[in-house]
Amino acid sequence: MDLRRMNLSLLCKWWWKLEREEGLWQTIVGQKYMKKECVSQLRPKNSNSPVWNDLLKVRDIYMKNRVMVIGDGEKTDFWRDAWCGSTPLRSIFPDMFDICNEQKNQSGRGGQERVEANLPKMVG
Repeated sequence: MDLRRMNLSLLCKWWWKLEREEGLWQTIVGQKYMKKECVSQLRPKNSNSPVWNDLLKVRDIYMKNRVMVIGDGEKTDFWRDAWCGSTPLRSIFPDMFDICNEQKNQSGRGGQERVEANLPKMVG
């Protein structure tokens, strides 16, 4: 039995439960650490609990294998989440991401409209 893999699996399951289920733990964590941020936008802070910062250390492993269903877009990061296929748009279009002035935009907060509005200025 590989304890490291088992631990990673359990921590990734916590991420999955945080995004997919509703309950007391999800409510507390959501209000304290996530607020209205996408999972991909969360960063470790000294003020966070050590457990939360440890959970953030495995976030990239979890995100690498997850696929987003946008819905209202409130929890979907336009550039960093894999919502359009299995690869985030940031990885597919790195040059466009670099010049974009809305890099931290969630799709539910006007991301699509702003990208469309800014493209003619960048291209033409």
